[in-house]
Amino acid sequence: MNDPAGQPQQSGGLGRAIQAGLAGEAVSANGVLAAIGGWRGVVESLLPATLYLMVFAFTQDARVAVIAPIAIVVIAIAWRLIRRETLTAALSGALGVAVCVAAVLFTGEGSSYFVPGFFINGAWIVAHTVSLLIGWPLIGLVLGFLRGSLTDWRKNARLRHAAQLATVVWITMFAARLAVQLPLFYAGSTEALGIARLVMGVPLFALAILFTWLLLASVSAEVDRESADQTSTPNDSSDE
Repeated sequence: MNDPAGQPQQSGGLGRAIQAGLAGEAVSANGVLAAIGGWRGVVESLLPATLYLMVFAFTQDARVAVIAPIAIVVIAIAWRLIRRETLTAALSGALGVAVCVAAVLFTGEGSSYFVPGFFINGAWIVAHTVSLLIGWPLIGLVLGFLRGSLTDWRKNARLRHAAQLATVVWITMFAARLAVQLPLFYAGSTEALGIARLVMGVPLFALAILFTWLLLASVSAEVDRESADQTSTPNDSSDE
């Protein structure tokens, strides 16, 4: 997942981390970078908000500042068209920027650019929390999908607990963003809000990806060893 608050979002990145963990792939800087969208994904996620913040800080005019992220989105799409690459990521980013720009144009307030992220983070908190309460944590569903069964993972206590813990970590990440950024928004500190948004975007997302990868790599290895032991035991006894 790429990060839903305007940074790399959650399905591709999270799926990549879980798949790597299940495969026992060693954690590496390149692996984590690939999970959060690669250098291009990181740049395309950070650049629109960064330029918006810089222009706004200089001009104090929100409607002028939105020209910068719009230009970046247009360039990103044009670049992919020239290179004949898929437009999925670029269009996804364009949609996110369009919503933020629309919020600014509607209110005329500089801080409005970051408001859609509040709702997105809040929605993910609700979705993850509800899934946890009903016993089907979202991380577990992705885990089950990648393991080839949406239900078998719930029969294994280690996998079930790992999915629950990982889901709590993602809830904590989204909640931390709101806990820091909402007070800045209500205080009218647009520049501070923008900086907090950038600092708590890709870095926090990368940490959540890293934790999920390490946790599932460890638990998956234990589950595989247990499965191998259970399989070999009947064979050993039958040979005697």
